[in-house]
Amino acid sequence: MSDIGHQACGTVGRFESSVGSVFRDAATGDLSLALLGRRATYDRKRFLDEAERARAKRKRRRAIALYRRVLAAEPRNAELHYKIAPLLAATGQCFEAWRSFQQAAAGCTSAGQHDKALSVYKAAARVLPRQFEAWMSIARLEVRLGDKGRARDTLLEGRRQMKGRGHRPQAIALLRAACEMDPWHMDTVLDLAARLGASRQSEEARWLLEELAERVQGHSLSRVRARQWRMEPSLRHTWLWMRDAIRARRGGADAPAAA
Repeated sequence: MSDIGHQACGTVGRFESSVGSVFRDAATGDLSLALLGRRATYDRKRFLDEAERARAKRKRRRAIALYRRVLAAEPRNAELHYKIAPLLAATGQCFEAWRSFQQAAAGCTSAGQHDKALSVYKAAARVLPRQFEAWMSIARLEVRLGDKGRARDTLLEGRRQMKGRGHRPQAIALLRAACEMDPWHMDTVLDLAARLGASRQSEEARWLLEELAERVQGHSLSRVRARQWRMEPSLRHTWLWMRDAIRARRGGADAPAAA
């Protein structure tokens, strides 16, 4: 073969080798660096150190970008998801923040660390107070850990965060869950009835108040009558409210909520 032939074969060989390298690197997800003829470098320790420094300096978006570099390689790293979630919330990325909190809690749960998962969800509720599922997740774990009373209190705290017409369905769902744990709790049922009435679910609200009235007396009964009157200011409810308010003043004792 002539010298020209040898040179041509060598050029083709180098081209094929170069193209093969590009496709091999592209398969790993770093085409841009492959085209430059070098592979991406992944320095985990450097990324994490820089992310911590950025977070300490309140450079949240810089910290998020660095944490994401590591999460791209370790998508199930619960600790990193726990670190990035509050930063995402602080920068208005609430949906992504909640996803990271879920990933962090799932990692703890799969490792049997239910107490840590509970702490993750509580942290989520602090920075995402209107995230309905955060409150439900806390309550479910508290029930699982044997603290049903605290679970009910958690649901009621979550309900207090659901303000305004736009969050009324979530408030009702949280109140229903609280009633399942403590049926006919006075304040919970009154609140649920009020929210149902405001949501044009008056029939159920009236039924709840009628049932509650059968289970209480004294000042508690007077409160129920007042709620019934506000929902339906009829002559009947006016008379019932006045009658039971007078009886309560004369010394009628409150009855405990019935189960």
